[in-house]
Amino acid sequence: MLELRDRIAAIDRALQDVQEVEIARPGTPVRHSLDHRFDKTAPEVDAAPAPTPAQEKANPFESLNSPSGKRYYDSIAAAYGLGILDTEEFMEYVVYNAFITNLRICPVHLTESGHFYYVEHRSFLPHVPGVVLRQGTDKHGKSLGVAHLPLTGSNSFGIGDFEARPLGMVWEKMENIGFWTHMKYGFVHELPSGERRTFHWIRTRNNLMDDQGDLVLVEDGKEELILGEYLGKGLLKWKKRGRLRIREVGAFGETWELVVLLTWASVVELSRRRARVRRYSPTHLIGV
Repeated sequence: MLELRDRIAAIDRALQDVQEVEIARPGTPVRHSLDHRFDKTAPEVDAAPAPTPAQEKANPFESLNSPSGKRYYDSIAAAYGLGILDTEEFMEYVVYNAFITNLRICPVHLTESGHFYYVEHRSFLPHVPGVVLRQGTDKHGKSLGVAHLPLTGSNSFGIGDFEARPLGMVWEKMENIGFWTHMKYGFVHELPSGERRTFHWIRTRNNLMDDQGDLVLVEDGKEELILGEYLGKGLLKWKKRGRLRIREVGAFGETWELVVLLTWASVVELSRRRARVRRYSPTHLIGV
């Protein structure tokens, strides 16, 4: 019977006679572990090329004194044309909350006279305009235009002094053209040349705890050109309600600014009415 040391010597000789077998394909680096992260890089593998100047990250300190090319205040605004920072061609207003549901519209630069407006909202009163646009900062100013917003039927608006010359008003329709929602309202405006064009107020975003989201005004078929926008304050609207910008286009006539203000105020009032119905509906009271 072989002793233990003879058996160990026989195993040692057998291991020395075993030949290594190349399992991997020729040219493949030898793998030293089961996890490739611990493998050594083969010497024939080239190092990663150095990044080009276009691939290198810019130094943030180099752009401190350089002018910014940003035109919008966020990506959502850029997608919908909202939040334009270039105000050279726009008349900008600040919208303030007035008595109950009324609004006061003032230019950003208070020294600009003749651009102060007061919007009087009236809810669900029969045969009474739902929106009255007045000149000045209170409800005693001259009437510049009104809008009828009945419970049923089409909405209509007209520019002029409704209180002094109601028969001289020229009425235009404003209707909801959204498929399922009240996201888009359209109206027609007649240019001084007699041409009639269609414009759309489009809701681009709903603000938190607000009865009216952001709006943008575009012409039908020319949505790339923003003619007006409204940016709401959202939840923090105790005094200031938002900002309103109107593009100054001479070809649209002298009444263009009044038409934009009146249609915008009508869309806001319609949105407020829907918000009040949702807030005080029976389903809301029972927690449905």
